[in-house]
Amino acid sequence: MKSTLFLGLSLLLIALGCGGGLRVDSVATSSDKPSNVAVYLTVTKDGQPVKELFEKNFRISEEGQDLAPEQTKQTLLPKDMAAVHRTLLLVDMSGPVTEGDTRERIVTAVGKFVTRAHTTQPVTVYAFDGGAGIRLIADFPQGTAEVTEIPELTSYKPDDASSNLNSAVVEALAQLDARLMTTQKPIRVGTLVVFARGPDLAGRVQEHVRSDALRQSPHLVYAISIKNTPGFYAGNLAKTGAFEAESMSSLNSAFESAGTRIADGVNSYYLLSYCSPARAGQRHFRVNVVIQDEKGQELSGSVSSTFDASGFGSGCDPTARPRFVVRAEDAKPSAPAPATGAPAPAPSDKPGATEPNKAGGEDDDKAVPPPSKPGYAQ
Repeated sequence: MKSTLFLGLSLLLIALGCGGGLRVDSVATSSDKPSNVAVYLTVTKDGQPVKELFEKNFRISEEGQDLAPEQTKQTLLPKDMAAVHRTLLLVDMSGPVTEGDTRERIVTAVGKFVTRAHTTQPVTVYAFDGGAGIRLIADFPQGTAEVTEIPELTSYKPDDASSNLNSAVVEALAQLDARLMTTQKPIRVGTLVVFARGPDLAGRVQEHVRSDALRQSPHLVYAISIKNTPGFYAGNLAKTGAFEAESMSSLNSAFESAGTRIADGVNSYYLLSYCSPARAGQRHFRVNVVIQDEKGQELSGSVSSTFDASGFGSGCDPTARPRFVVRAEDAKPSAPAPATGAPAPAPSDKPGATEPNKAGGEDDDKAVPPPSKPGYAQ
């Protein structure tokens, strides 16, 4: 069995369709005997998720030759066969949150976010103030239940009236790492959403340290803020996207929009599997994604890579679970720092895999470090 989890920007091959605006990103590819090839990819149009695609939207070629779907038996597999997605929402509870209806507005808005976001993935909520550490509020499993009450946030009492934003962001990234590493899936996609009501005031961690942590993190990172907040620019946090409320009274709309974007983002990922006709040697393959826009015009985007077909033969089942592995030396995430009042979950197994998993072994879903590409992480 041979498989590759691609790491780094230099190995991520992106093509824009001739119609413009359609982008296909490869997260990982896998090849396995007898002749299985799989790719985990995401499709966006003008920065927005492209959802509800079908097998017919994907066209496969090898060595420049188009392959017929009847030949490849191409199929879209459930994402959870290989990947896990998870979101952490970090909520600013610094300053006078008990004044007026500030706390109530924040609690309601957070409920709106979780209600939307947890339809496609688990959501963890943490809060921070001026204290040294962030505090766990609640874990919400994936589901469709409406979230209207968050007791831990309703009764929240700040440890310190200052704002420890920089340190909180760094610690939240570590907590997201820790939760993802407990899941026995080879592909882990994390999203951090930060609601900040102002700049860091505590100074425990300098802004450049926070910036470096965000830049080096493979996670998607969004920011929610209130327009025209003095001394604060949400774009410094939001390397993936930002949502801005006109005022505290319109906070619900910003949180709902963010939650919807997070949920839709998961639905833009696809696990495509097919049976290759190749029987030997290094092979170059391309997956072309074709859709029609609202005007009926065709848009396309593609991603390509290579695999080793040595030893390939007949008997391929495209519905078999792909096995994605990565060498231990390619990525070694650092140990996460525990949050105040909530010890970081311990990883469920050793990071990395130096050898491919054996067919039928008990480690087929062994957790491995994620790629270091921003947005496809841990």
